[in-house]
Amino acid sequence: MNLLQVARPFKNKNYSAPKKARSLKQLLAQEKQPDFDVDLPTYQNIESPPSIRPAKKYCDITGLDAKYTDPKTGLRYHNAEVYQFIKGLGVSSVQAYLGSRNAAVVLK
Repeated sequence: MNLLQVARPFKNKNYSAPKKARSLKQLLAQEKQPDFDVDLPTYQNIESPPSIRPAKKYCDITGLDAKYTDPKTGLRYHNAEVYQFIKGLGVSSVQAYLGSRNAAVVLK
């Protein structure tokens, strides 16, 4: 009995083996060609209006969420500990912190 010639009803006759792996040269050539339509929107070319949500405010000292703003200096701060630090700052230091977020006041 030859097992190679015996019919196997459990096998699919339309089955073909998976495609062979491509060479590195073929993969690099495929990467250079764009796979998408140029007119489709992507993250790089999409135009959207400004957000309607207010901008997040961060502490000028720590970088954490700023819940408070010092009315005297205009610096944003996270908690009372940072506020104590702000009260001890000089004018030049305050201007430097405000300048880091482009909110410095230029006195002439």
